[in-house]
Amino acid sequence: MLVLLPLVLLPLASAFSIHIATNLTARKLLHQRSPGLALHNFQDINYHANIDLGGQSFTVLIDTGSADLWVAGNVANSTDTGQRAQGRYAQKNVEGPVKTADLHFGDYRVPDQAFLQVQPDDSHLENFGTLGLGPSSGSSFHNLLTPPAADPVLYRLFHQNITAPNYFTILLGREKDPTDRFTGTLTVGEIIGQYRSILAQPRLNITKLPDDVDGDQHLQVLLDEEGIIGPDGEPIPLLSEVRHSGSPARPTVVFDSGFSLPQVPRSVADAIYGKFAGAQYVSINGIGSVWILPCRHEVNVSFRFGGRVYPIHPLDMTMCVGLLVVLVGCLLMVSYRQPEDLGLGMLSNNTIRGERACIGTFQPFTFERGSQPSFDMVLGMAFMRNVYTLFDYGDFVPDSVEDLREEPYVQLLSLTDPVEAHTDFVTVRLATRDDGDEDEDGDAPPASASSSRVHSAIVAAVAVVGVLIVLAGFFVYRARRGRGVR
Repeated sequence: MLVLLPLVLLPLASAFSIHIATNLTARKLLHQRSPGLALHNFQDINYHANIDLGGQSFTVLIDTGSADLWVAGNVANSTDTGQRAQGRYAQKNVEGPVKTADLHFGDYRVPDQAFLQVQPDDSHLENFGTLGLGPSSGSSFHNLLTPPAADPVLYRLFHQNITAPNYFTILLGREKDPTDRFTGTLTVGEIIGQYRSILAQPRLNITKLPDDVDGDQHLQVLLDEEGIIGPDGEPIPLLSEVRHSGSPARPTVVFDSGFSLPQVPRSVADAIYGKFAGAQYVSINGIGSVWILPCRHEVNVSFRFGGRVYPIHPLDMTMCVGLLVVLVGCLLMVSYRQPEDLGLGMLSNNTIRGERACIGTFQPFTFERGSQPSFDMVLGMAFMRNVYTLFDYGDFVPDSVEDLREEPYVQLLSLTDPVEAHTDFVTVRLATRDDGDEDEDGDAPPASASSSRVHSAIVAAVAVVGVLIVLAGFFVYRARRGRGVR
């Protein structure tokens, strides 16, 4: 599934499983010496990598929610299969000839890899694309070709060494984290050394869809009962809309590295953000309805999977509105206009009470899931930055050796220490406050008209820079959710 934020621009167990960094230097250099493919983090809203396809360099979004490799632009050293296909995405489909070419990325090499060659346009900039890592049942051209050429990149790599484990791992960095500085890493059949304890974490079985709808199969698991712990320390009620054998089940959660902001039911978003002083649920033109709240609020939420608790870093629970304005401009691909023209006037002028505004990152769904949804939540980058994730494909991969023919599963290793995360939040969000003493109810006084105008001018300047960056090459801000989100 490919996206930005939906807005987008462009969840107590018997034991905690918390990874506490003891060697900051090692963490900072992690991406430089780890096996696999180094990921580049842009503003915590996409993670991309450099690949070589047919002797040409492309920048691709790393997307666990789709299965195909596609690039925009002509790949000279490639072979046309004579087939055409269309990749289905919520906002913009991609289509074109299916070709094959030699693929090199990181330590990995795949000869004659099938891919979709897309005509460049304003939405799909030349030399950019997407590397899908999802199950092959979601591929747009898997059934058009003969194996092994028909197989997605991951499957080709798994088959190169059939005795090796059928798993890949993803580690995502946090750009403004003052203590843990790394961008990200993707590995296939390997574990990043200092995180080997992930192999001892609970195995969360991937829930499989029936064959007649397996085109919507995602990397999805069941959340524990009372699996979302809200800011008040109490479970947030959530009744699954996914039906298993005709009965309500535990909520089904999709892990998707192509989604900037997690997507949750409205009731969950309300429970997370609605009780904070100054919080508002607002509608943004071209985007939808979202929660905003003063940036000074530290929002603490945890998720439970397999009896383990996974705390979310408070820096991942909210995003500064200034970045939102930039992203909206990027999404619309227009020169910066006054915030009022985009329905952002109140946002750019702080909150209604004059405080610096942030947007809640766990947003109500901005797309239709249909009358029979196959999942209840999509946990994207804002969640995945808090865990080191292993996806084992098991018997998703045909012709695996007998020892590998097991049910596909996910393992999560928590990376967030709540104590350190609190200190990080204070350093990043509160150390730069300039809005004076708080009043009796803990709210800062409204900003003056002068400071408001200065703030708006700064936001406008930042927005212009953001749009120029996008126009220079970050095609992904136009990308929108893939398969399960159409």
